[in-house]
Amino acid sequence: MFPTRQMDQLQSGIRITVRAVIIQDNKVLLIKKDSPQEGVRYTLPGGALEPGETLHQAVIRECLEEINSAVEAFDVLHIADFFIPKLDPKPYTRHQLEVLIQCQTPVDYIPSSGPDPDKHQVGVEWLPVEKLAEQTISPNFFAELLINLHSQEHTVYLGSVT
Repeated sequence: MFPTRQMDQLQSGIRITVRAVIIQDNKVLLIKKDSPQEGVRYTLPGGALEPGETLHQAVIRECLEEINSAVEAFDVLHIADFFIPKLDPKPYTRHQLEVLIQCQTPVDYIPSSGPDPDKHQVGVEWLPVEKLAEQTISPNFFAELLINLHSQEHTVYLGSVT
């Protein structure tokens, strides 16, 4: 449960986001980001659902925008409640529901940013699953999920990850 002392700062409404989990040849496809505040980090392609979209429609749209590729969307792999502290315009907490979906790119896909890249996106890369622990993955819980997912040791609903 979300800590009671912070409930008064909880933003109304829940943001639903979808993320594409694309694993091929023991490598996972990740967005590379860089910013002065956070440095280089990696994250899964994806973003917020738009009104009227299904989970699959949203993840397909987000992949076209961010990794410049159509994908096939399959099963939901993970769902997690994520509570994100924000500072502007005043301190508050956003409740975000993260939905990770197994996807596949075409076999001949070459990583490249799409026409509407994510904020601070500087590239798209295949990273070996066994090297994920050595990288900065954002949010932090994604790296462990991807390592465990690859080993087939995972649960679908994770509860709160913050």
